[in-house]
Order: sequence, then structure tokens, then C-alpha cells
Amino acid sequence: MPRRPSSRPSPAQPRALQHGFTLLEVLVAMVLIGFGLAIAFTAISGTARLDDKINGHTAAMALAQAKLDEALANPTFAVADDAVDQGYAGTDFGYRIHLRPFEALTRAQQERLPAFRQKIEEVEVEVFWGPKGNQQVYRLNSYRLAPPPPGERTAGGAAAPTSSTPQNNPQNPVRPTP
Repeated sequence: MPRRPSSRPSPAQPRALQHGFTLLEVLVAMVLIGFGLAIAFTAISGTARLDDKINGHTAAMALAQAKLDEALANPTFAVADDAVDQGYAGTDFGYRIHLRPFEALTRAQQERLPAFRQKIEEVEVEVFWGPKGNQQVYRLNSYRLAPPPPGERTAGGAAAPTSSTPQNNPQNPVRPTP
């Protein structure tokens, strides 16, 4: 009886070498590559958001420092109590400058030192940016000597300036506080 060829190789016959990958191996490799790319894109987008946040904080610090320096450089600088918006590096920033009297001495200390008549003001600069529901804020505070009232004599004997309002000073575009 003639022998029928078998589909299985006999131990005496060498097995033919296979070249390439099976479908299952290709699918597993694609899934692993997909997971790797998803993790990489998540990390990159998180880094980009963090970079935007850092740039916003840096710009806010620079704007706050500039406005504080401006208020401290000129003691007769009249500060507006309204918010102003400015754009910088594609981001809209707003700022407020507040002046408040600051009592450096207690009532008892003032009675013991009647010659100390200088008033001190607290200067606060508040910079804000971001969407309305999620605004970020950066604040800087400092102190300055309050300007003497108009017409009052200063320590050097000269009269204090009588007009420091922005309407009389075209280089100062800020309105005085009421």
C-alpha cells in the first residue's frame, strides 16, 4: 500500500525554517508601542502646561515688581484704585495698586516720641491673570514714607508740592485715589 504523505514532518525530516512574525506577536508589539506613545504624549502635554504656568508666574512677578518700583520711586505718586489690564507674551494681565496708612508706632510710643511725625504707607501690588473662574494672583507688598499733605513743611523746610495729580503731569497716566 502506498504510503500517504503526512502533513507532520517525521523526525527524520528536518523542519523548514520559518521567517517573519505571527499575527499574535505583531498585535502584542503594536499594543506595547501604543501604551508607550500614550505615556509619552501625556508627559509632554503635562510639561507644556507646567511651562505655560511658569511663564505666567514669571511675567506676573516682573509686572508686579515694575509697578511696585514705580510706586516707590516717587513718593508723591498718586495711585489709582481701579484695575488695569495689560497683555504680555500672549497673556492678559491685570493689576491693582493699593495704598493704606500703616501705623508703625503704638499710641504710647507716639506719645513718647512726639517729634516722629512721619506717616508710613503700605503699598500692595496685585497682579492677576487667567480665566475668570480660575484666576491666579501674585501680590507684592512694601512700605514707603507717605508724602506730606500739600502746603505742609517738610524736614528740609521746603513746602510739599501742592499738585501731584496725574491731570497736571502728562507722564503719569494714572488717576489719583479719592
